Amino acid sequence: MVMKKRWYRNKWAKGILVALGIISVEAAAVSAGMVVGIASMGIYPFDSGTYTESRSFANEVYRSSGDILHAVQNAGFLGDGQGVIDLQEVFSEEPISYEDTSGLAYSVKDLEEWAESGWGNEDTENILICTKKDGGEEYLYFDEFNDKIRSGELKIQINGTIDGYGEDQAVEYATTEDYEAAREAAESDLEEELLEWLRNRNFMYDTGISDSYYSACVVDKDGEIVYTDVKNFSDYAFPEKYHPQDADSILEVLNEDPQWQGRIYDAYDALTDALNQAVLAVQSRATLEETYGEGLTNLNYVFVDNGADKVYTNVENLKDTDYDSVWKRIDQDAASHVILTPEEGGTNLNTAINSLQDWKNLAEGYSTDKGDYLFAIWTDENFEIPDVLAENQENYEKYAGWLTPILSCGLFSIVLLIVCVGFLTAGAGRANEGEEIRLNFFDRWFTEIAALLVVGIWLAGTTSVLNIITWSLEVDTLGYFIIFNILGLWTGIWFFIGWLSLVRRIKAGALWKNSFTRCFILAAGKLLKKGWALLKEIVELFAVNTSSRLKMALIFGGFCFFQFVVCGMIFAGGAWILILVLGAADAAGLVYLLRKARGREEILKGLKEITDGNLQYKIPLDKLTGEQKTIAEYINRIGDGLDAAVENSVKNERMKTELITNVSHDIKTPLTSIINYIDLLKREHPTDPKICGYLDILEEKAQRLKHLTEDVVEASKASTGNISLEMADLNFVELVHQVIGEFEEKFQEKNLTLMMHFEEDEAIICADGRRLWRVLENVFGNVAKYAMENTRVYAEMKVEKPTVKFSLKNISAQPLNISADELTERFIRGDVSRNTEGSGLGLSIAKSLTELQGGEFRLYLDGDLFKVTIVFQVKDK
Repeated sequence: MVMKKRWYRNKWAKGILVALGIISVEAAAVSAGMVVGIASMGIYPFDSGTYTESRSFANEVYRSSGDILHAVQNAGFLGDGQGVIDLQEVFSEEPISYEDTSGLAYSVKDLEEWAESGWGNEDTENILICTKKDGGEEYLYFDEFNDKIRSGELKIQINGTIDGYGEDQAVEYATTEDYEAAREAAESDLEEELLEWLRNRNFMYDTGISDSYYSACVVDKDGEIVYTDVKNFSDYAFPEKYHPQDADSILEVLNEDPQWQGRIYDAYDALTDALNQAVLAVQSRATLEETYGEGLTNLNYVFVDNGADKVYTNVENLKDTDYDSVWKRIDQDAASHVILTPEEGGTNLNTAINSLQDWKNLAEGYSTDKGDYLFAIWTDENFEIPDVLAENQENYEKYAGWLTPILSCGLFSIVLLIVCVGFLTAGAGRANEGEEIRLNFFDRWFTEIAALLVVGIWLAGTTSVLNIITWSLEVDTLGYFIIFNILGLWTGIWFFIGWLSLVRRIKAGALWKNSFTRCFILAAGKLLKKGWALLKEIVELFAVNTSSRLKMALIFGGFCFFQFVVCGMIFAGGAWILILVLGAADAAGLVYLLRKARGREEILKGLKEITDGNLQYKIPLDKLTGEQKTIAEYINRIGDGLDAAVENSVKNERMKTELITNVSHDIKTPLTSIINYIDLLKREHPTDPKICGYLDILEEKAQRLKHLTEDVVEASKASTGNISLEMADLNFVELVHQVIGEFEEKFQEKNLTLMMHFEEDEAIICADGRRLWRVLENVFGNVAKYAMENTRVYAEMKVEKPTVKFSLKNISAQPLNISADELTERFIRGDVSRNTEGSGLGLSIAKSLTELQGGEFRLYLDGDLFKVTIVFQVKDK
């Protein structure tokens, strides 16, 4: 059958497809990079018309409007810079009244200056929460508390310890082990130690100077308890750059004002929120002044928050802020605009992008009274001021027209890539010379290692290129084109290496076969099987409680326990004499094991001698003890028994041979007379046809009986080796040809066609020519008797030094329902019904004679196929 050639299996076609595929990846990567680059400028694909009609323009104006309104809202926290901000209003998230309503308020100017000075980078302040006897709290700075301790005005008193710790131990344990403050309590008194620990204590643990290891309190000079406990508040507090209104510190208000008593957390949370909002307000003011100020942007905006009675705008000379006045100003200056009020409605920039409701939601979200506001924003189409809109307009006019062609090129590259990958996938691993899957050296690597290599190298190269883009912030358009080209080339190369290798592995069935995971699972499975077998063996060893196993287990356990005890005493500081005892015990154990090993060697030697036929060998018992001695005695008895059995078997075989020989000889004498008398009767030339027929039958059966008797004698001699051989060099090939000539007529009678295949004309072997002729005669005679008519018989001679093999095979006429070994036994015939002539001794004689001459006789049966192979050592010419 002529195999159809496919063009995509040609190596040149594959090379072209790979090149086209890599170029397609490059083109797609460059297209994607250019699209991303253009899109990063705010330009959308398929935009048409002028810049002010594009989605890019509409979205930029909408985004800027959100920034402006967000900044306006944040800037409103500081108001007009006058008055104070009450922390209770901040904590309750109430509208700021800019008046002191709770007793804890900060000046707007102070908060603004505090925010501008870098709020958020302050260190923590150590503030202590002191619990008074009545359960109330007093707040002190750590330095203030420390000064009172140093002056003796206050004193930390240790009232007792727990779990038996002394005062020094309690403090040392608490400070070093539990709180990781590695200090020695003995180097200073307890007050110094507790103060230092208290300074570094984190209040999150909710533990003060009274701990689970001791009990403490603070007393005055007279020993009266002032504070039952003191805790650190350092994680929440920070230094005060500015003080509250009418107070020197925030702690003064917290300690004296009943409204703030016990509310140190609320106070610091509110102050933190106020400072964060002040920072946002300062940043928002800067945004409105530096980004969206008059003359700095092409956007003009007006936001009238009637609920707060405030107007925010960057339009100069805008006196009136009602709808009509603003609309007139917009109508004079702009072509693109939005003006919104709840009542009047408005006109959207681009309804396809941002609906009228979107703009209303945006404005209402930042107005104090959602029902009373006015918001307007407009631009001049000329974009004379250099801002984001002007830059976007320039980019739009330069690059917007390129987006559609670039996208089309990228789409075409992807289609071409899919086509190339499809053809390469179909042809991967195959050539036009055949369907066999061909793997290269890389395909034979472990699947996981190959995948990691491909992905790893690709990631390393890609990361390097991306790092170049990140570090080189001023890469121009040409630079980006080159970088994405390199990325596409790099990606394409490693994609096709990995993909084609994967396809070849799948086609060859090597994806899982060459997998490291599979090897690991197989190895783990083998290990588990061996472990399970070992476990079963151990269980079986102890399942039967024999005395030997129990004795060995007790000896081993006792020895291990003795070793463990002595080692423990040595490590505990025992005398050096124990090391000598341990050494002596180990030496005794070694001697015991060596003796057992020597006993095993003697037993193995005895078994080998008996196995090799030396049945008179006796294992020496003088150096064996215990069970090994008992085993050796049993083996010696087995040797005696085997010797007697072998001798008896030889005797019986000799008697059978003699019996067969004698019987055959006794039968042969009268049989010869019968044959002679039949011959004499035939010489009388009887005329009666019946008598002639009877004589022919008698002669045929007598001759058959004669041959059977000769075969029995020969089989008996051959099986016992009681036969003389005349070994000489002869040509095995020539002898086979002579036998074939003898059986040519018999084969023709049964229409058997002999097919011969002889590789050599000569094969010299050392054999007895007469006996080897008998072997071949029996084999060919077996074919002539039992082969199916009208079939072929195959004779083959192969010289495979150092041997020559002759084989003869045919199809049997009868089914062969026995094994090859049974067929070579005496009196066994393949024809179970015994309808054909034969004694069942031919193959047995052939095998015995072949083996006596140093050859091999093999039979092979497969259904009705019968095959004989005769092997001899071949000699050099």
